[in-house]
Amino acid sequence: MMEDLSLHVLDIAENAIAAGADRVYIAVNENARRDVLSLRVTDNGRGMSREERRRALDPFFTTGRKRTGLGLPLLAQTAELSGGRVVLESWPGRGTRVTALFRLGHVDRPPLTKTAETLMTLFFGHPEIDFRYRHSRNGSVFSYLRRGTGGGAVVPSEIAAIRAALRTGLKRIGAS
Repeated sequence: MMEDLSLHVLDIAENAIAAGADRVYIAVNENARRDVLSLRVTDNGRGMSREERRRALDPFFTTGRKRTGLGLPLLAQTAELSGGRVVLESWPGRGTRVTALFRLGHVDRPPLTKTAETLMTLFFGHPEIDFRYRHSRNGSVFSYLRRGTGGGAVVPSEIAAIRAALRTGLKRIGAS
């Protein structure tokens, strides 16, 4: 199990990029009244065949791009241990959507506390990718769009500005 749910988001987004995505949408929804936390990562990568989709949650299956295929199986295990599940949808040539559902108040649910750091890693590790982030917490919403730079250089002031915007926006809705 990963120590923070944001690391699962990082893993899924990295897989999307490895599958050729140039647009990644990350959505987090925390709803205390319904006791639900959902994480959704949607991409426009190569998608998966029916067979790949069927086997994607098997820890001993890999498409060959990596030597292990543990990301989705670990996410599914974490969700199940937290009273939830993982839903995988994929369309060959059009992309993939991974949705992980958790009971928000479940004692075994890992925290979601490193969101800003995870997003910074994605934004600056892949400056060519368009990222859209939306975080809803009990009705309050924070959204952020990071357009790909086409591979251009990132300046330190941009890093500081994006970090501040993410931290301020997440804090405003009571998320971390």
